[in-house]
Amino acid sequence: MMALFTNVLPIMGGFLMKLFALNQAAKQEQHKLQMEALVARANVIEQAREQSNKESPMAAMNRRIIILVILALIIFTQIAPPLLDIQTVIPVIEKGTSFLGFEITSDKTTFIPVDGLVKYEEVFGWASMIIEFYFGAQLAKK
Repeated sequence: MMALFTNVLPIMGGFLMKLFALNQAAKQEQHKLQMEALVARANVIEQAREQSNKESPMAAMNRRIIILVILALIIFTQIAPPLLDIQTVIPVIEKGTSFLGFEITSDKTTFIPVDGLVKYEEVFGWASMIIEFYFGAQLAKK
């Protein structure tokens, strides 16, 4: 029994220490690769910033003109109907009835004339998306 402890215990200890050393080496290699990936990403971001700083002043002016046109479009579509006395209609959908997926009566669309301001969802959706892209590009600069 004593021979078992004196012969097997050092072998098991060496085996466990080798596993521990291999584990630490793998973690060190993984850390090294992560650091290289972060450095590469930082280099790409820095190159993009340098490229954006090299853009012509007219590119920035084009973006500003696009933003102003979109804002003017939103303002015009909102104030034109009441100021220019344009009658505006909005669609109202009356849902039909159905039972178990079978349509008994169909949907009915009626157009109701409206005096005043109307909110156009499509215009606001596109405008907000373009403005978000613009401000996102501006935030990426240093």
